[in-house]
Amino acid sequence: MLTVIGDILNWLAAGVVFPLMVLPLAALAAHGRASGATASLIWALIAGGLAGAGVLFAWATPALSAAPSPGALAIFAACLGGLCLAVAAAGGPDAAVARLEGPFQRAARAASRAVMWLLLVMAFVQFMVVVLRYAFGVNFIFMQESITYMHGAVFLLAGGYALLTDGHVRVDIFYREAPARRKALVDFLGTYLFLFPVCILLLWTGSPYVGNSWAVGEGSTETSGIQAVFVLKSLIPAFAVLLSMAGFAVAAEAGRALRGEAPHHRTPHADPTEGAL
Repeated sequence: MLTVIGDILNWLAAGVVFPLMVLPLAALAAHGRASGATASLIWALIAGGLAGAGVLFAWATPALSAAPSPGALAIFAACLGGLCLAVAAAGGPDAAVARLEGPFQRAARAASRAVMWLLLVMAFVQFMVVVLRYAFGVNFIFMQESITYMHGAVFLLAGGYALLTDGHVRVDIFYREAPARRKALVDFLGTYLFLFPVCILLLWTGSPYVGNSWAVGEGSTETSGIQAVFVLKSLIPAFAVLLSMAGFAVAAEAGRALRGEAPHHRTPHADPTEGAL
């Protein structure tokens, strides 16, 4: 059963998440030059072409053991066809991007708000571990392991929010002083050449890894530790999905800037419901 679930997640990643990430690229390529239905077809061709290149690469590198079967390719084609019809019904890639960008941003921000208080809890637990160990000679393995769980949750679930708000580390040699259009081009190309491929790779290769952990109910090697390592590992695909959503918003905004449209600012103050620690 868990194997089936893992396969479903894999093909949701390949057949749904990946094609949706291509929407801002298609919106930029077809902007002002095609109707909604034609632009949707252009999007499907771009997504199919990129997927085909990935398949050829997988077949050419058997050591990766990632080459899909004909049945898997049929599932991908069916998913892509269904999405193409849905995008055409929505009015084309431009309209689909406008509809998805807001929910994707809110999902990434909500995940960050959900875990930001773990920073305080993590600091408190670490303080208690030190006090109990060095003042009272008491040591609890589950308390030490909980710090790892909380750190992993903060790092992985807040990654998308950091990207949205430019809170990540950036090697800022030329970017800072560059014109707005050049910044948009860097953001757009960087998202498609580096960010999305890594997210798809994480989803594709992480599903069996997480599935195997769930199958055996993987837990701590310590008897008194937290017996939920499978839950911790599940944060890996969650990280990839949230980062993909944030990357979608980055690509959408960069695409608007490249088309000469007004940008939608992605700052921590854009969402008035968000608080700060």
